[in-house]
Amino acid sequence: MYGVILAGGNGTRFWPKSREQSPKQLLKIVGPGTMVQNTVERLLPLIPIEQLYLATNHQQAIETFRQLRPQSFIADHLIAEPCNRNTALAIGLMAKVLVKIDPDAIMGVFPADHVVTNQESFIKTLQQAEELARKNHLVTLGIPPSRPETGFGYLQQGSKLAGHKDAYKVKRFVEKPNLATAKQYLQQDDYFWNCGIFIWKASTILEELSQYAQNIYSHLDAISNSLKETKGKPGYLELNEKGSDLFSSLSSLSIDYAVMEHSSRVVLLPADIGWNDVGAWDALDEVSEKDLDGNIISGNILAQDCTDSIIQGQNRLIGVLGLKDTIVVDTPDALLVCAKERSQDIKILVKSLNDKGHPEGRKGSTVKKPWGSYSVLDMGPSYLLKRIEVFPGESLSLQSHQHRSECWTVVTGSAQVVRDEETFQLEINDSITIPKGAKHRLINSGPAPLTIIEIQFGDLLNESDITRYEDEYGRC
Repeated sequence: MYGVILAGGNGTRFWPKSREQSPKQLLKIVGPGTMVQNTVERLLPLIPIEQLYLATNHQQAIETFRQLRPQSFIADHLIAEPCNRNTALAIGLMAKVLVKIDPDAIMGVFPADHVVTNQESFIKTLQQAEELARKNHLVTLGIPPSRPETGFGYLQQGSKLAGHKDAYKVKRFVEKPNLATAKQYLQQDDYFWNCGIFIWKASTILEELSQYAQNIYSHLDAISNSLKETKGKPGYLELNEKGSDLFSSLSSLSIDYAVMEHSSRVVLLPADIGWNDVGAWDALDEVSEKDLDGNIISGNILAQDCTDSIIQGQNRLIGVLGLKDTIVVDTPDALLVCAKERSQDIKILVKSLNDKGHPEGRKGSTVKKPWGSYSVLDMGPSYLLKRIEVFPGESLSLQSHQHRSECWTVVTGSAQVVRDEETFQLEINDSITIPKGAKHRLINSGPAPLTIIEIQFGDLLNESDITRYEDEYGRC
């Protein structure tokens, strides 16, 4: 079996921690690693790393690969999409990639941001699904509901599949119900949560896309032939300009709408695997440890007389008093306070922020770069103060600025600095000034992360005042 991980979501209901550059799947929310790392780890007992592929948004590609590099993920198994076009197009493109490698490939599709706690049952269920997929069935896993849930779609179980005691036809797909309907489903034994995990032959899903979503299928050859390796590190795949324009022009459809609700090949396999989609902050109630008062607390928090609340902080002290059923999430540039029962509506709040032009809706105070990150600490009319962090072995581009000078001071690690024709080795507490117009490059020359404090002085203090001459990441 080949595994395809879909990791292109924005996770807006986990705002303010989840932003465009650091969405939910790239955060450590529950388990030993980030959600995408945990997803890969749970698949490895069945699917070797050489047979895992991943689709994500181009803005998240480098950070996704960086997180998966310790697990030996292969760079050209990651496809960076130019925009979000939902699951039908992403799955179709991955299926085209796989049939070129193996015409009989079995393809498992897995969201990158879900939790599965019963690993043994998960692997056993996937093995059963693989056998069904070899017979040209489209297998979808159904989760036995444990509560009336209005945030999930449902599958209604149909007749038993001949020759298979645990597999069923799907009678119908049901959209997210209201509470009264969800309570009715819970009383019956033939409704399951639709968890978005699928197993099929790559060739079979392409046949069904051809029949039911011709507007997508007819362009898959052209799009897959437009894949190319990115310039410079790390060498994942992206679409060329023509392929990117074509991809962006197509309809945004889920695989459920495009194929599953129409196909006669769909099979439901009940899966009691301890699944949770961790779709919003209130989902932590089911997957996280609580204190004696039912609170889920992390960070520098002083909580008194609080019950059944979720309070997430970082370094600065947060004092909370008398909260009940409340969500508090603090980040350096944004604070969320929300009634727990309204956690699904955080997505609406983020849309309002974006509509009103608040950059905090999409961007955090820390900006991810291929070489590391930077955070703006303070700014004024003619100065900008940053903290810059560079990963071991990485370097910024050779560049110059026409409108600003810079002063760097090393606070952790070791830096090698190129300034015009000179090279300097800086250690902790060493400083250097970069004049306007000087060609310069910052390199982490040590085994530990490098942190510097940068002060910019000038009349144009943004990323547009960069002229690049050399770059390991193909950005010249």
